[in-house]
Amino acid sequence: MDAYFELHIEQGPILDAENRQVGIVTGGYPVRGMRASFKGQTSHTGPTPMDLRKNALAAGARWLTAVDDIGWDFAVHDGKATAARLTAWPNKPGILSDKAEAVCDVRHPDPITTRAMAEKMRRALYESAARCGCEAQIEDEWEWGGDIFDHEMIDGIRDEAIRMGFNWRDIQSQAGHDAYFLATHCPTAMIFTPCENGITHNNEENCTPENFVAGLNILLHAVVNRADR
Repeated sequence: MDAYFELHIEQGPILDAENRQVGIVTGGYPVRGMRASFKGQTSHTGPTPMDLRKNALAAGARWLTAVDDIGWDFAVHDGKATAARLTAWPNKPGILSDKAEAVCDVRHPDPITTRAMAEKMRRALYESAARCGCEAQIEDEWEWGGDIFDHEMIDGIRDEAIRMGFNWRDIQSQAGHDAYFLATHCPTAMIFTPCENGITHNNEENCTPENFVAGLNILLHAVVNRADR
């Protein structure tokens, strides 16, 4: 495989808010994520004293809330922390859950800050478990983003945007994409097009044909130039 170009809606409000026709993706926000499990003990919600409870559901909920707070602490510089998922067993009224699993992630445009946020997320995991008398274990961790796209291909995309007179700007990707994984196999680059109000992963997501004109033209010529080089 020689190269991979990906055209995608921005999945954010920047291009639409600035009335830009296209975004030249220069890299991705560094992201750290983890899936963790909590081990507690089932017991009846009525007679079990608070000091004897080992509620795995409560431990997971405390972790998710703590991670959300981390996002707010770093939001001023566009940091984000996501409480993404919580499942529990037996998850029934009247019974304290003895097992729970949660997924969280943090991201920030600065990789050093992302690492600091990730360390806070890790500490909050064990603190949340201890607060509820439970045990916590990290089942999976991942990281992606950063300076992963090919600079020569980025320059080529930018040159085409300038040559064709489109209203463009450099931009970082804040979400994961196929291009992130292809970048480990071949030179990769991305082009963003605007979407209405930046709404995505929602039934209100809307892109008109006009939203794609600039991105599609740039994609076509960038690919041809790459093939003809």
